[in-house]
Amino acid sequence: MNEKKEISRRGLLKATGAGLAGAAAVYGLNRLGWLPGTDSPLPPPPTDKMTRRVHPRSGDAVSLLGFGCMRLPVLPEAASPRGPEIDEAATFALVDYALDHGVNYFDTAWGYHAGVSETVIGKALRRHPRERFYLATKMPTYLDPDLNMAKDIFARQLQKCQVEYFDYYLLHTLTSRREYQRVYEERGVLDFLLEQRERGRIRHLGWSFHGDRETLDYVLSRDVAWDFALVQLNYHDLLYRHIPSEAQRRRVKEPAPARWMYDRMQASGLPLMVMEPLLGGRLARLNKKALTILQEEDPRAGAVSWAFRYVGGLPNVLTVLSGMTYMEHLQDNIRTFAPLTPCSEREIGVLEKAVAAFASGENIPCTTCGYCMPCPYGVDIPTIFLNHNHCLDDEQVPRQERDPDYDKARRAYLVNLARRVPSVRDAAHCTGCGKCVKLCPQFIDIPGEMARLGKFAEDLRIKG
Repeated sequence: MNEKKEISRRGLLKATGAGLAGAAAVYGLNRLGWLPGTDSPLPPPPTDKMTRRVHPRSGDAVSLLGFGCMRLPVLPEAASPRGPEIDEAATFALVDYALDHGVNYFDTAWGYHAGVSETVIGKALRRHPRERFYLATKMPTYLDPDLNMAKDIFARQLQKCQVEYFDYYLLHTLTSRREYQRVYEERGVLDFLLEQRERGRIRHLGWSFHGDRETLDYVLSRDVAWDFALVQLNYHDLLYRHIPSEAQRRRVKEPAPARWMYDRMQASGLPLMVMEPLLGGRLARLNKKALTILQEEDPRAGAVSWAFRYVGGLPNVLTVLSGMTYMEHLQDNIRTFAPLTPCSEREIGVLEKAVAAFASGENIPCTTCGYCMPCPYGVDIPTIFLNHNHCLDDEQVPRQERDPDYDKARRAYLVNLARRVPSVRDAAHCTGCGKCVKLCPQFIDIPGEMARLGKFAEDLRIKG
């Protein structure tokens, strides 16, 4: 294990090109241009019906659908769907279409696409009048910046995004009280950001949360006039019983369950931005049992629209972020939000039945956020997890050899893995270095899971 040489990122380009081409099917949605269960084409998205929510303090009319900039289109030779090789022409087309159809909130960050997202979004938005859009970016807490570093980052963000001010600025990824105290209170970074708000270079100041109860309570208790918060909300986490993983328990003193966190945020009165409404895409691909429950209620509605309608209907939600890689994603989402019809009480009951059928302790709680990437040894961590979860959802994970469908499931699992993950990037190349563990906001034991999935796949190949 220790003798493995670190694979250069550029050395992976040729090997991963085919894998990324196949990944379109993984990250995309099938038949977005057609009504589910029919042969009728969908109508074009409306240009003037986007639901908007008004920020109670500033009066900003923010589109309920927000454009997340963590999963922008990448060039064919890119080594990862979240790498720096962004397809600027495709991104510009998405941004133009979004603005023309009522989407006006764009959310980027220092680390997205290996630092390139801010630059490309800045170029794309620079072509439009400043009053047409709201731009959000974030101070990278995970870099443990001191005051001088924070000042340099902020100045460079303004330059990269080609703006004179940010409409919304966040303290990124708050995970622990001690980290918040060290970076933002003791080093004076928060005072600096508050000063920028006073000077008009930040219009709204908030934070994104990935931490425990203690951290949330502490941040809310401070004498700071926060303007908003960004939190992870989806119907899986809110309607299904929250069970923290063992890895999460080891790293977080008191994991904050989704329902507790949401209730706490509602009591605070802060306007909410929502991330991961699709749970990293998992709610776009339900298993057969869950999907059947939803289709019986409404054969014409897709799984994605159910997820968005639930979160978009929650009180105090200002915008719902979606990382839209393809034009079909954007068009389908606009149809849902223009205008949004919140879920009724009856439909929420249907969702509760569906999520009970979908939820499984076997699924790996990866949201494909990509914070763990790039792996120094070339392992495509998010796609390996994504493949395993998809196979679980589609009942294509082989169980006992005496099962009648064992051979069929074994072949399906290995074929899907080969299509999505080139051999040079599979779990067998994990050295257990642990670099990824401290970066994962879902607290997954990534080296342990890589060892388990690598052995599982190898055993299936041997039995063939």
